[in-house]
This record gives sequence, structure tokens and C-alpha cells, in this order.
Amino acid sequence: MKLPFLLFLSMLLSTYVYSQKAVTGIVVDESDGVTKLVNATVMLLQAKDSVLVAHTRADQDGKFSLRKPDSSAYLLIVTYPKFGDYFKEINSEDDISLGQIGLNSVSLLIEEVMVTGKIPIVIKGDTTEYDASSFAVEKNAKVEDLLKALPGISVDADGKITAQGKTVEKVLVDGEEFFGNDPTLVTRNVRSDMVDKVQLYEKKSEEAERTGVDDGQRLQTINLKLKEDAKKGLFGKVEAGGGADQNNGYYTGTMALNKFNGTQKIGLFGLTSNDGTISLNWEDQDKFGFSSFSTEVSDDGSVSFSWTGDNMDYWNGRGLPRALSTGVSFADAWKEGKHKLNTSYKFGIVENNEVSSRISQENLVDAVQNSNESDLNTTRNQKHRFNARYDLKVDSLTTLTMSIGAAKGNSEVSKSHTAITMDGDNERINDNTSLQESVSATQSLDYSTYLTRKLKKEGRSLSLRINGSYNESDGDGFLKSEANFFILDSVSVIDQRKEMRSSSNNFRSTLAYTEPITKRINASLQYEFIRGVSTSINNSFDFSNTENAYTLLDEEFSNHFNFNTTRNAANLAFSYRSDIIEANLTNNVRNDQMYQINNYEGMDLERSFLTYNPSLQFRYKITKAKSVSFRFSRNNNLPSLTQIQPLRQNTDQLNIVVGNENLRPSQSNSYNLRYNTYNMLKDSYGYLSLNWSQRFNNIQQNIQIDNGRRTLSYANLDQVANTLSLWSSFSRSVVKKSKINGSLSFDGTYNNYFNYINGALSENDNYDFSVSLGFNKRTKKGFDFNVELAPGYNSLRNSLQPNLNSNGFVFNNFTELSYYMPLKLKLYTTMNYTYQAPTEIFDEKIERLLVRPGLSKKFLKDESLLIDFFINDILNQNIGFSRQQYASTLVQDTYNTISRYFMLKVSWDFTSMKGGQ
Repeated sequence: MKLPFLLFLSMLLSTYVYSQKAVTGIVVDESDGVTKLVNATVMLLQAKDSVLVAHTRADQDGKFSLRKPDSSAYLLIVTYPKFGDYFKEINSEDDISLGQIGLNSVSLLIEEVMVTGKIPIVIKGDTTEYDASSFAVEKNAKVEDLLKALPGISVDADGKITAQGKTVEKVLVDGEEFFGNDPTLVTRNVRSDMVDKVQLYEKKSEEAERTGVDDGQRLQTINLKLKEDAKKGLFGKVEAGGGADQNNGYYTGTMALNKFNGTQKIGLFGLTSNDGTISLNWEDQDKFGFSSFSTEVSDDGSVSFSWTGDNMDYWNGRGLPRALSTGVSFADAWKEGKHKLNTSYKFGIVENNEVSSRISQENLVDAVQNSNESDLNTTRNQKHRFNARYDLKVDSLTTLTMSIGAAKGNSEVSKSHTAITMDGDNERINDNTSLQESVSATQSLDYSTYLTRKLKKEGRSLSLRINGSYNESDGDGFLKSEANFFILDSVSVIDQRKEMRSSSNNFRSTLAYTEPITKRINASLQYEFIRGVSTSINNSFDFSNTENAYTLLDEEFSNHFNFNTTRNAANLAFSYRSDIIEANLTNNVRNDQMYQINNYEGMDLERSFLTYNPSLQFRYKITKAKSVSFRFSRNNNLPSLTQIQPLRQNTDQLNIVVGNENLRPSQSNSYNLRYNTYNMLKDSYGYLSLNWSQRFNNIQQNIQIDNGRRTLSYANLDQVANTLSLWSSFSRSVVKKSKINGSLSFDGTYNNYFNYINGALSENDNYDFSVSLGFNKRTKKGFDFNVELAPGYNSLRNSLQPNLNSNGFVFNNFTELSYYMPLKLKLYTTMNYTYQAPTEIFDEKIERLLVRPGLSKKFLKDESLLIDFFINDILNQNIGFSRQQYASTLVQDTYNTISRYFMLKVSWDFTSMKGGQ
């Protein structure tokens, strides 16, 4: 960021602060004139429209002070529970001292002369309630814009909501989920003028609500209470855009419709694009109720439902994608919520062409090995997906939830690969060219049943969960590869047909019983049974001249495995809950049996592991706005099928992976210390999180290099691997009137681990840290901005070649500028600058500045029609790149991605809801 802009911003802030005048006073009980009303709420509203401009609380002496932005007419309101409100008009241009303000107890007031008024913010216990009409937003604004105007709540560019220092994970409408569990589905589709009240609170987990046992888990939640006339109707969006660069055309098109009548909700959408938008857009994945439900049960018995996506829902920024997607959803509840049904169907096609290259350095004991690789990947994925969930309240004590998901798809992949390996003097050791083509079909089914029963004694309950999944894949392909080994003066040619078959069937059940020991202490006992059965077939066939077909089985690179696992586990947990302390101790004992059959060689292997996996959580509430917490957990991680089975693959002749049937489980200890603080009066929050993990008997890849060919094998290492990270951030309002906020953050990570290279122990250290300073103003009036500066330093080090590391300075800057002009015009631009300094290995700096300017205009009386013209990456500097460390190998990747193009986009947001008109 240029120095003149920072100076201008500093002068602007100074001018704002200097121009404001103070309003002060002391709040007391009118009956005696002595008792100070501590924490009385003081608010300053614009007289013309009752919009809140400032608020504070009286201190321990009953005193308060807040800033009056200008000489306009304002209304001062002072409130205190069980006391009448105080109102006063403020018109003076100077500082105002109101002296002693006396409030009368409601018991002394005459009912006929009680003064009532609209209160912007009301605090009811642990719930903060905002009156939506007291906060100014643009016409046709969405709920997201309303949330940005509320004190104590912020929304970033990705739609992530932070309230009172915590991330908001659920946004409900009238207490219910609204078209899925993604908060942005509500915040970016429901209009703000449909909302009556916004409630902010911490929601108990579903497990706690269903069993009556408070597990201490909370989700920061926002509930939107709609106006009565806004609870039925439809809303939707139609968007179309077209543009081009110097070679290609770009397009995007979306049609989406939501209709609801009370609890019944129907959604449908269709999309097509080649601008990187995959599922509506990347922020709104699985929009309009198209959620894939995934259920997880942790060792302490808590249950969480989460959404899981795949390559049909998300683009990773690599290549040039094209997408077609459509779907429909239905949700309803009847008999006063006793029955709830949520279903969805989605179909999508995603095609992508990716061109990538990689340069890497492999550190050996007394030498280095360099390689250059290039790839061209063409993929086409097609998928059908169906999900359904049914909730039944059998009675006041019993709840049943059932869900099912099914998917079917196919994939076509074509990949050409070229690799060259050289020594430290750039003499060629080997090279390899290959072409792989494959066609595969997949299908999957998952199901879940969750039954809870509260017993007569409060806190006593039974719960049963049954869930499982089935996955099947069937594919065929061809591999043509030629490798030259120059030291051996040999050539290896492969021309084979590949046959790939796999299936897995997993079943899981848990039975849990909870018992209150005292009013504050609860115990739970849980039994878990898991059974997994999987089959993997990978056959390679050489070409038969006599049969003129690929029929000769290559036994060396063919395999057929069955892999079965069985787990029996018991968990005894204790929890303690009070107003200031929360603690949880779990004791999980597992017995895992693994049985593997090599069908081609007639060999089998059976292993059994008995492990103890405890965890401890502790949280201390210093105040309602401050808390400190600690968590420890130990987990035993079993080796995977691909790590155990001694199969050999020849898809990459320069990199051969072999298994190890003697692997043991690895253990990990994880420690976390976190501190949170929030100050509503100053609209500030901060957090500090320190994390440390240890990995014992870590399963790591060892590397043996012979004539440039790498053989990768898995082994348990005696050395302890460590990861240490520190995350911290502090944010507060700098100028409340203009809603200018500032933030300061620090992130740092250190990672240390080991492996063997040609029999020599290699120690790998990498760390990175960055400091971020940011300012933002989001008023939708005049000039808005969001500026973030983040300098940092990265280090990638390997002990075998300590003088050849990848250490360097990095810098990131994100700037977002908007200027709202007359005639409903908005001029805007975003700038993203990235810099990575040259290092000992990569002697070229990486620098790019992505600039996207645009001009938009709103039309129609309700401003629902928007025309937007923008130029993506106007400087044409968008190159895909990354630098990473994989054990002793330091890597730099580059790949093609979407760069400069222009687009004209037209979008229309429509609604038939009376509350939204």
C-alpha cells in the first residue's frame, strides 16, 4: 500500500475524532439521588429516523461518555431494568454535560403516563436482540448488509460472520434452518426489510437439546424473526453475464427460485458457466437446500451434522473449468413440528483443462537431485446426488432422525506427463513420458438413524445411532509410458490396459447412556461397534500379438486385496458444569482388528491393537465476555490400507510406492490453549490460540533413490514430530460514527518431522509467520474501503543440505475500494498483491497484482435490477503458483488459471413477499 494513502487515511481518522463532541452524565436512582445505576444502557439516536449512532454503558460510578458526531438533532435514551426510560433531545454544537440523570422505578410510575419507545438494542439474559428498523441500510439490501450495520457483528468478503468475537455457525429464520445449514443462504438471499428482530445467542448442541445433558458445546447463532407478512411467498434471482478475453469467450448464467409458505419450502436452480463458478457460486455451495449430510460422533459422545462437498461443488483455482448444474429441494414440517422432511436432488457436469509444471529439488546426503515436470490434464465429471432427512418427535421425550444419501456418477480423465531428472550439475539422469486415459463409474449410498430418549430423571437418557455407507468404483484405462535411464543405458516401455475395481461397506453403531451424578456432574457410558469390509482390484494387461488385444496379465503390477476391520470401543466420560467452569474428561478404550487377504498370492495377515485414547477439556469464564480454555487429547491412528498392502504400481516409472505390512499405529498428543475477550461498549474483540501437537511412531514415507528412480515406502519412526502454532487477532471500532474498524493479527506455525533418504536420517523444519494490519469501513454510503497489509517470512529447511533451503520474505495486500455515487451508481475495485522473494533454491521472485475494477448501476424503484461491468485481472498477472516442502523435497508448482477478461453482467433479485416490498 502506498505511503500517501496511509497518510491520507491517518488524516481522515484524525479529522473524524477531532470533530466529534462529547455527551456526558451520571445515572442515578431518582428516589434517593445517591444510588448509582451501574451498567445502565445509554444510546444516541438520530432524531429524524431513530437510527442508532452511538451507545455505551454507565461505569461503576454511574458515569458515561459518548461521542456526538456532528451538530444534527439527536435523541438520547437512558434505560435500566425495572426503571422508566429517560429521553432527551440533543441539539447543541458543543460538548454537553447532563449532570445527574435520575430514573424512576416502574413501581412509582403511573401507568397512564408511561413513556414507551423503540429501543434499538435489548439484552435479555444471554441473548442480544436488535430492532432491525433502527439501523439504516441500502434499499433492497440483504440480511448480510443489515448484519454489517449492527454493533458487535462483522461480515467479511466471503460472507463469514463474526459476532462478539466468535464465528457465527448458524443463521436461523424464526428458530428453524432455512434452505440448508449454510449461513450465507439466508444472509445473501433474504431481504433486510423482511426482518423484524435479530437475535444473537449461543445455541446448545443438538445432542444437549435432545438428551437434556449439557455437554458445554455452543454454536454462535443468529435468529432472524421475520415480520408477520413476510412468512410466505417467493424470492429468487436471475443472472446472466457475457464477456471475453483476447482468445476465449466467458459466460455465466443462473436462475434460482425459493418458495415458502410457513414451514414448507421449495427451491430450484439451474446454472451454467465457464468463469470458475461451479455450484451457483463458490460461497453458496449447495445453495437452496442442496446439502449433503454427514454425521460424526466424537469420543466424548457429542454429535455433529456437517456438509461435505466434492469436485462437483468446488473449483480449486487450477485450470479452465466449465460447469452445468441444476437441482430441486423440498422441505416441510407438519403437526406443529412433530414431523420434518428435507429432500434434495442435484445433477452436475464439470469439465476442466489444466496445464501445470513443477520444479523440485531432492536433498540427498552428499548431493542434490533436480527435476522438471509438466502435465496436461483433461477431465470430465458427471454426477447425480440425492439426499433426504426425516425428523420425528415421537413424544416429548423421544426424538428420531433418519437420513439417506445416494450418488451416481462417471468420470473421464486424460493425462499426459513429462518428467526429467538431473543431478546437481544439470546432467540428465533419466526422463519419462506417459499418457494415461481412464473411464470410471462410481456409486455410493450412506444412511443414518439417530434415536434419543430422555428418561424421567432430568439428565438421564439413552441414545442409539446406526449409520453406514457403501461405495463402489469400476474403471478401465490405458497406460503408455517410456522411461530412459541414461546411467544404466536402458529404456523401459509400458503399454498396458488397466482394470480398476473397488468397493467398501462400512457399518457403525453406538449406544450411549447418560446419568446425572449431582446437579453439576454428569456421567456417560458409550459402546461403539464398527465393521468395515473393502475390496481392491488393480489389474494390468500387456498386449497379446496372437490375440490382438490386451489380455496378458502382468502379475508384478496386478493385485487383488480384501481388507476388513472391526472395532469394539467403550467410552466413560464425566462432565462438570457451573456458571463459570466447564470441564469434560473422556476415557476411550478401543480394540481394533485388521484382517488382510492377498488373493493372488494366497497370503493373509491379521493384526490386533488395544489402545487408550483420553481427552480433557476445561473452560473458565472470567466474565460473560472473557474466557480461557484448555484442551488435551491423545489419539491412536491406524495405518491405512494403501500404507499396509505391498502392492506395486507402474503408472509413474520414476516414483514407485510400496507398502509395509508390519506398520504399527501412530500416536498423537494435541494441546490447545485459547483466550477470548469481547467488549461491546468498544465494539472490540480479541483471541489468542496456542496449539502444540506431538506425533509418536509417526508413519512417514522413506525414500530410496537409485539411478534417479525413487522408491517410496512407509515406516514407523522413533523420532517425535512436533507442530507448534500461534494464532491471535484483535479488532475494535476506530470511529463508531463512520463505522471504521481496525484489526491486528499474528499467525505463526512451526513444523518439525523426520524421514530417511537413502538410509540417512533427514530432519525437516519449516515455519512461517505473518503480521496483518487492517482497516475497513462498510457503510454503503460515500467512500467505503477494506485494506489489509500482511508481511511475513517463510522457511523450508532440510538437514541433509542445510545450505540449500527455501527461505524468504513474503507479502500480501488486499484492498477493496467502493464509491457510492448519485443515480445509484457504484464505482469499485479490488486489488490483491502477492510477493514471494527469491530463495537459495528458487532464484526467481514471484510477484503478482490482481486488479478488478468495475462500475455498477441499480434500476427500478426497489433497486432490484443491477447492471455490472467489470474487468477481471486487468493487468493480466494472474498466474497459479505455490511453494511447498514434502519431506526432503522442495517444490514449486505453476499452473494455468483464469486471468484477464471483461464481462457485462445483469442480475435481477425478485420477491413477492409483502414484508420485502
